[in-house]
Amino acid sequence: MSEVSPLPVFPAAQRWSELLSGWGIPDHILDQAPEPPWRHDPARFAVDDTLDRNTNSARWARQVLPPVGGTVLDVGCGGGRSSIALVPPANELIGVDSSGAMLDHYLDAAARVGVARRTIHGEWPAVSPSTPVADVVVCHHVAYNVADIVPFLWALTDHARLAVVLEIPTLHPMSAWSPGWRRFWGVERPFGPTFDDLQAVLREIGIDPEVTTSPRARASGYESDPRTLVPVARRRLCLPAARDAELAEWLAEHPPPWADTMATFRWPGSAETPF
Repeated sequence: MSEVSPLPVFPAAQRWSELLSGWGIPDHILDQAPEPPWRHDPARFAVDDTLDRNTNSARWARQVLPPVGGTVLDVGCGGGRSSIALVPPANELIGVDSSGAMLDHYLDAAARVGVARRTIHGEWPAVSPSTPVADVVVCHHVAYNVADIVPFLWALTDHARLAVVLEIPTLHPMSAWSPGWRRFWGVERPFGPTFDDLQAVLREIGIDPEVTTSPRARASGYESDPRTLVPVARRRLCLPAARDAELAEWLAEHPPPWADTMATFRWPGSAETPF
């Protein structure tokens, strides 16, 4: 009988997973939460006139797209802000997301700019076998949600003919709520992982990415307007609506320390280029 080769061990990936596990919410808090704390409002991710087409990530993707045409696969596409910014030169978009509501926004945004589009509903990389390859794969603001990061990154690479462009905040996005967890629950939240940890994982699996950082543009409205900030904070912190007044007063004096820097990674894809 032939021996089975052991699966490779990736210490940096194990560290990534362990650090992410620290963001779990204690059961006694989660069990009484009035609404799911991790839920996102699809409308917040819709493409509107605040779309920035000149971010580092958008520029790096356009640099490798064909000057005319080209396909973009957007993993964790949300409402489409990451890939709509690439039209033109992109003339075909493929969106993958686990939320059907997000995909509805994505199709609407793609239709408004007149680009060919299709969507795939499901979790990445589970849906990767049924997902077509593209010239460029973009993946923004998703990696911090992925504990088993190596198959996720390999599937991105396997679906890109030219390049993968991945963007995340330099710090975990839920770090903004750490002071609130301390104030309302007496719970200390973790620090990592950070973008440095993701870079370590990529290098560990044989990918040497280009990396750049840039200031993060502030999202309009909800980060400063109490009418939208308080409901988001209430959900994230597992608080009841009865504490809205207390929460609003505290937020006015302690605005969330949003991550102010974004990290962009780019590396070559491994999908075959058709002749």
